[in-house]
Amino acid sequence: MNIQDMQFITAVAEAGSNGKAAARLYVAQPSVSKCIQKVEREYDITLFKRVKGVSARPTPEGELFLGMAREMLLSHSRFQEQLRRLKEMQKNSLVLGMTYQRTVDLAGPILDRFYLDNPQQIMQIQTRDTQRLLQGILDKSLDAAILAAYERQEGIYYEPLLDSCFGIYLRSGSSIAKKAVFMEGIDYPVLRLEDLEGEPFTVNAPGSASRSIVEELLRKNKIPLELRDVMNNQSRVAMVASGIASAFVPITQNRPKGVRNGVQVYMIHPDQNIYYQVCLACLDGFQYSHSFHLLLEVLRELLA
Repeated sequence: MNIQDMQFITAVAEAGSNGKAAARLYVAQPSVSKCIQKVEREYDITLFKRVKGVSARPTPEGELFLGMAREMLLSHSRFQEQLRRLKEMQKNSLVLGMTYQRTVDLAGPILDRFYLDNPQQIMQIQTRDTQRLLQGILDKSLDAAILAAYERQEGIYYEPLLDSCFGIYLRSGSSIAKKAVFMEGIDYPVLRLEDLEGEPFTVNAPGSASRSIVEELLRKNKIPLELRDVMNNQSRVAMVASGIASAFVPITQNRPKGVRNGVQVYMIHPDQNIYYQVCLACLDGFQYSHSFHLLLEVLRELLA
């Protein structure tokens, strides 16, 4: 027995005959008759008794069946409506993933700007490390994610937002600041990695894009440094201010800020630095969607 069987049998009870029910359902009368026979065999019951050879009236067993069928059809109807609403909501919703620090820095402005321009849309923001952001795109639990893209993963589309490289917060009291030089066309004082040997550094936890890029930076230049895992950016800044350790910090080339959080920012020498892009990433193909373009417009406005 299935939903269609219950619809057919309920229609017979309401119309009073197989023929009238078939006409109401826009199906052939034999289809209705076969449906009744199938259910009667399945449950070993008689659903209708004939009156004057034409009219069909429910038997006591039929009345019992009809009570169940009407409840099931009502539940099915509610399910269909709820499913329709859910699909409509999903069609007008966007799930955006960001790292912890970007969520702290950008979630409020993104939501404010997005809803100002798109009040009918629904946006959710989920916080994950970079590897889980990429996995979320691939398993479709995320529609898009803002992440640092040093390498590109197959199957994912990357829309560049910012060009970035690496800088340094020097710990309070560090004598290394005296080694910094200024270079033409660079808005930050510049340090070479060999100037930093012996200096302790706080870095984001393993699994983060920034940690991976820092490790690649040190491998590339064959400079060993002491790295201490500190996940929270505010904690890293506090350690810098307290003179405990210095910190690597991403810097955006087209939005230079010489001082952040009250701390002087130094740039790693261009010959030693690693350059990468902050991107809005999504599953390849989603970049053509209306939702992606709405979000991209908001991000470009905020990050301009």
